[in-house]
Amino acid sequence: MMMFAALFAMNVMADDVNFKVTNIRCQNCAKRVEKTLKANEAVKEVKVDLENKIVSVNYDGEKANADALLKTLTDAKYQAEIMKKGGCGHHNGKEGGCGKHEGKQGGCGHHAKKEAEAKK
Repeated sequence: MMMFAALFAMNVMADDVNFKVTNIRCQNCAKRVEKTLKANEAVKEVKVDLENKIVSVNYDGEKANADALLKTLTDAKYQAEIMKKGGCGHHNGKEGGCGKHEGKQGGCGHHAKKEAEAKK
């Protein structure tokens, strides 16, 4: 029972943040971003989605915050910004998004316009 409580406490302190990093272009960039962020002892896990230029970070919220991690990226010359929760990255990181990327119907029209232009 004591072990369960300790595991629960560890998970409560964990925070997640996503960054949109516009100037990562290759696997070497992705590895450098990961190494840069993991140099911070608060960072537990880094996932880089190279295609969408999104970096997801799981970190100890007691030891760091999203702004400090953003500064780490920008100090390493990456063009990064914190994405709002729920954003898909195709709407300038604004909260919500259109649902298009989660396979939901409807949306904002942003993608329909691009698809129509592509068919011309």
